[in-house]
Amino acid sequence: MLSKFLVIGLVVLGFICPAKAGSLERIGHTTLTPRHSNPDDRGMYAAAIDPTNGYAYFVGQYLFKLDITGNLPAQIGPALNTGQSVEAAIDPAAGYLYLPKGAIYRYALGAGTNAVSSAGSLTLSAGTVASIAIDNSDPNPANHYGYVVCTGAPTAQVAKVALATFTELGSISLNAGETNFVFCTVVDVSKGYAYYLARGAGVPQVVKVKFTPGANAPVRIGAVTLDTTNVFIDGASIDPRHGYAYYGTYDSDTNIPGRVYKVKLEDGDLAPTLVGHINLLPGEGRLAASVIDPDGGYVYFADDNTYPGHVYQLGLNGTNLPVEIGALPLQAGPSNSPPNGVTAGNVTTNSDGVLPFGEVFFRSAVFDPVRGFAYLGQDSRPNQVVKIQIALDMPMITHAVMLPGNTFQFSFTNTPGVAGTVLATTDLSLSVSNWSTLGTATEVSSGWFQFTDPQATNYPQRFYLIRSP
Repeated sequence: MLSKFLVIGLVVLGFICPAKAGSLERIGHTTLTPRHSNPDDRGMYAAAIDPTNGYAYFVGQYLFKLDITGNLPAQIGPALNTGQSVEAAIDPAAGYLYLPKGAIYRYALGAGTNAVSSAGSLTLSAGTVASIAIDNSDPNPANHYGYVVCTGAPTAQVAKVALATFTELGSISLNAGETNFVFCTVVDVSKGYAYYLARGAGVPQVVKVKFTPGANAPVRIGAVTLDTTNVFIDGASIDPRHGYAYYGTYDSDTNIPGRVYKVKLEDGDLAPTLVGHINLLPGEGRLAASVIDPDGGYVYFADDNTYPGHVYQLGLNGTNLPVEIGALPLQAGPSNSPPNGVTAGNVTTNSDGVLPFGEVFFRSAVFDPVRGFAYLGQDSRPNQVVKIQIALDMPMITHAVMLPGNTFQFSFTNTPGVAGTVLATTDLSLSVSNWSTLGTATEVSSGWFQFTDPQATNYPQRFYLIRSP
């Protein structure tokens, strides 16, 4: 494993704490040629992943199965005409993918290099299917259940479905105003809760629903409002390890800085709470797809309608609001692009599949924690999937303070269980081998570390280095 370094400088009048992120890198893309006709390809608004077996599934007008174990994604078998869906849920152990499209449509993943295939559909008495979350925490697929948000009068319902028998077990009503569910469902399988995004009259709410054993009905726990005004949310990720979820805004004007909201999931049967939000930089908007790497300490949002497309990297930052680390521009196309925010068809009929505006219009994303890559689905014709290497997990400063008596203390995030060694020097020109070793940081909670230097008072200037591992 490569060593990771973070340098913190303490100067006589205060302190500086620059955090250097790891390498976020574009690997390449796979264009899914030839372009379909009758019907044509459509934007890939949904995706799911089976990292253990090494496959990702992207859905536009067609469902594609991709082998992600090689250098670039490779299509497995013919694509299946499923119709477009804005969400997808996967149960790898049972071998099925589910698309919520008015009814629940089920597809067999196909073992190994076998192609995907249709495996039936289910219409629910609870209403029109809008979103689905899966509880596959039990090793036995016979005990897997779907929790399905259904719209209809007078209130939305959450129906429970026994996935093994593909039958509806019952439903509960949500509260008035908890309506208009589309995009952004996230699940904490380990603790047994789903979080659905309700837009209601335009002000977004995150609704927490509890999974239950057997045929017992689901339980609505509570909800939190993300803002006081009408904002559109179009990308979300969940960090079950630390207990937070992140939501990004999608504005019609890309010059309006995107917002990223941080929600504390809260333990047990407590309603989620809002930590707050941050604004990205001007021109960094239309956040439309997201992945998260809790172990590495970062959440990522890809945008829609900038030329070329970008991926924004944010540090999770412990219990605090996330911190923007940087942006990765992706590959432009051969044609002159319109201004950011102006939609133009990223389409071609050429056999080579080279898209005029390149890697733009990202609508879905999945993360492979086994191999350390993310995959982004585009709204293009033909469809295209971009592969990026996520940042290496680097220590990131979350807090630094001079305590009484001129004792210097700082906190940082790092891989859980990897505290790192703290070194110090008064002269940055020295080789690291000549720095003084002060000791090991203390892990105060999972992935969050603290170090205190009581000798800082003896130095008008001192620099610190975290070496990990």
